Amino acid sequence: MAKETDIPLPVRFNPFKHHRNYILSVLESSTPEMIINLLDQVCNNYIDIYTGAMTPEAISEAVIEILKSNQVFREDDFSPWVDSKNGYRQIKLADRSVWVVRKSNEVERYIHLHPAREGPFTIRFKGSTLKTAYILKTNFTSLQESLSLGKVNRARMQISLSPVKKLERGKGILNCYEKFFSQE
Repeated sequence: MAKETDIPLPVRFNPFKHHRNYILSVLESSTPEMIINLLDQVCNNYIDIYTGAMTPEAISEAVIEILKSNQVFREDDFSPWVDSKNGYRQIKLADRSVWVVRKSNEVERYIHLHPAREGPFTIRFKGSTLKTAYILKTNFTSLQESLSLGKVNRARMQISLSPVKKLERGKGILNCYEKFFSQE
């Protein structure tokens, strides 16, 4: 499993936040306690997650190549290029995935990268819903195990989230859990 530090410079990309296969590998090899420690990286806003086959390193390298071919890879060229389009640009990779690049606050990793909201390999969920699904996955590894309201709320209590009043098939946490883990 790759680490965030394996992402080539100068790209800032958080695979635990934005890369489904990376997230699955972390969940597979971690205890609930380890996952709880990682959840601070996942904000409670909406999060876009790439579901395609490219690795985090391959995505980063493809973006770097596109920026180089457009002569906007160096920070002096990159900053005005993204600033001229409301602070970000979208890039399409060979697998048809669409990525947002913007200027990072980090000096060494000035290219901030994440999946585009409506790209062909993007799923989008609220951060609190994802956190719940991640804890559920580490506690109950089989999709065949039914997720009761009690199980869901016990998982949410583990990560200091408020309980939910009901679960609806095809919505919210159940929808996230099914979509995120059904492609395994």
